[in-house]
Amino acid sequence: MDNNSTIQMAPILLSNFTIPPLSPTPTSPLHILPHILLPLLLLLSYFPPPSRLRAPLFLVLLTPLQYAATTSPWPPNIGTTRALRYGLSSSWIFVLPTVERLVMHTPERDFFRVEDVDDDETTKKKKREGAVKEWSWEKMWWGVRLVCTPRGVGWNFGSRSLNAERGRIRERRLKGERGHKRWEFVVTCLAKAAVFYLVWDVIMLVERRVVFPEDGEWVWGWKGEELGRVAVVEGLMLGTVYCGMRLQFEVAAAVGVGLGVNEVEEWPPLFGSLFDCYTTAGVWGKFWHQYIRQPCLGFSRYFVEVLRVPRRSSLAYLIHLTNAFLISTFFHVLSVGAVAGGYYPLRSLISDMSIFFMLQPVGAAIEGTTMVLFSRYVWASSKKDKEQQTRRERVAEAVMPAICRIFGCVWVICWFFVTAFWFVRAYAGVRMQDWRLPYSIVGELLGVPKE
Repeated sequence: MDNNSTIQMAPILLSNFTIPPLSPTPTSPLHILPHILLPLLLLLSYFPPPSRLRAPLFLVLLTPLQYAATTSPWPPNIGTTRALRYGLSSSWIFVLPTVERLVMHTPERDFFRVEDVDDDETTKKKKREGAVKEWSWEKMWWGVRLVCTPRGVGWNFGSRSLNAERGRIRERRLKGERGHKRWEFVVTCLAKAAVFYLVWDVIMLVERRVVFPEDGEWVWGWKGEELGRVAVVEGLMLGTVYCGMRLQFEVAAAVGVGLGVNEVEEWPPLFGSLFDCYTTAGVWGKFWHQYIRQPCLGFSRYFVEVLRVPRRSSLAYLIHLTNAFLISTFFHVLSVGAVAGGYYPLRSLISDMSIFFMLQPVGAAIEGTTMVLFSRYVWASSKKDKEQQTRRERVAEAVMPAICRIFGCVWVICWFFVTAFWFVRAYAGVRMQDWRLPYSIVGELLGVPKE
C-alpha cells in the first residue's frame, strides 16, 4: 500500500458512511469492543520495529476500527448518552496523527524528544538512531508518549511556538516560580475547569431560552431580527465549543500532572493569544488548538513534493490550507455524523461542513493578497529617508500597524459571522443545544426548573 492509496482512503470511507438510527438499538458487548480495541491498538502502533509492513498493517487495522467505533450502536444516540457518543467519535484526533506518522515517516528515525539531544550533530544522529531499544518497555513508553501528544509537545516535530512556550514553562518550574510547582499547577487547572464548567452551565441555560429553528432549517436573511438571531446563536455555539474543550483539557492536565505521569511543561495552553486574531490565518494558525496541524502538514508536504511546487511559494501555502481544511471537513462530518441520525440529514451535514471549512482558504487568500498590495504602499513610503518624509507620512507609518490590526479584527468578526452560519447550522441541526451537563449548579442556585 503506497502513500497515494492511503490518502485516497478518506473519500471511500465517507461515501460508505451511514448515520446510526435515532431510536435506541439493543447493544451487545460486541458493540463496545471497538471502543476498547481502538485505544489499545493506538498504544501498540509504534511498538513493532520499523518495517515496510508496519504502516500498511496498522492502517488496515486502525481505519476500519475507527469506522466501527464511530458507527457502533453503543452508546445509543438518544438522551443523555448523545454527548458521550460524540466524544467517543472524536477519537480521530489521536488516530489521524498516528496514521500520518506511520505512513509518512519512520518514527524511530525522524522523531525524538527535544531534551534528548544537544548541539552536536553527530551526537544527535547517534541518539536518534539508538534512542530506544526494540521490544523493550522503554520502546513501549516511548510509543505511548508519542501517541498521546497530537500537538507534538516536547517533540522535534512540534511547532516552534509551542515548544518555545514549553521551554519557558520548564524554566519557570526548575526555578520553582509560583504557579509552576506540581500541586500549584493541579489546583490552578481544577480552578480553571470549575470556571469553565460554570460558564458552560450559564451558556446552556441561555440556550434553553433561545429559539433554535427546528431541524436546522434556517433561511438566510438580512433583516435585523434574523441577523441578531444568527449572531446570538453563533456566539452561544462558540462558547459551547470553547468551554467544552477547555474543561476537558484542564481536567486532563490536572490528572496527568497530579498522578506524576507528566511534568507541568507538557501542558502548554491549548489556545493561543486573542491578539493574534486580527487575521483568519492567525485565528487558525496561532489561536485555535493545533491538534491536527502536524499530520495535515505532513500530508500537504507530500503533495507539494510530488507536484514539485516550491516549498515557500504562495501555491504551496494554498495547498497546505486546502489540504488541512479538507481533512477537517472529513473528520468533522464523521464525528458530528455519529450523533446526526434522526436529527439532521447526512447530505446537509456534508454540505454545511464543506462550505464552512472550504471557505477558510478563500478568506486567507483574500486577506493575504490585500496585505501584499497594501504593504507595497507602506513600503513605498517607509523606504524614503526620514528627512524626505512628510509629517503626514511619518504619522501614518507610526500608527499604521495599530490601524491595520483594528481593521483586521473587524474583518475577522465579519468573516466568521458570515461563514460560521453553516458550521453552527450543522451543530444546531443535531440539537447539540439540548445537551445538558451532569449537574446544573447555576440552575440550582437560580431555581431554574429541570426539564
